[in-house]
Amino acid sequence: MRLVFVGLFLALLTISTPAQDQKGESAPLQALIVKTPEQKAKAEALIPSYPIKTCLVSGDALGGMGETVDALYGDRLLRFCCKGCVKSFNKNPAQYLPKLETSAKPAS
Repeated sequence: MRLVFVGLFLALLTISTPAQDQKGESAPLQALIVKTPEQKAKAEALIPSYPIKTCLVSGDALGGMGETVDALYGDRLLRFCCKGCVKSFNKNPAQYLPKLETSAKPAS
């Protein structure tokens, strides 16, 4: 019986929090789909300054597959054509963020 409790105790010690990995380091930043009223208000405020009219991942027109999916990546707004593109973005943000960066720069 004591062995079972020790095993459970050790198992609980190895469970990491969602924001940390096994080494205690912060988990990578993820794009989170806008859901709460506070997130929606923040997204609405950022939409006018959003630099592109296409999905960051697929390149399809926003709204072309139904309602645009807005997500927050830290304090930044990201816009996608569907939830699947949010998942694709989260697998490799570094692949897609340069599209947003180059579009945000003013033309010289």
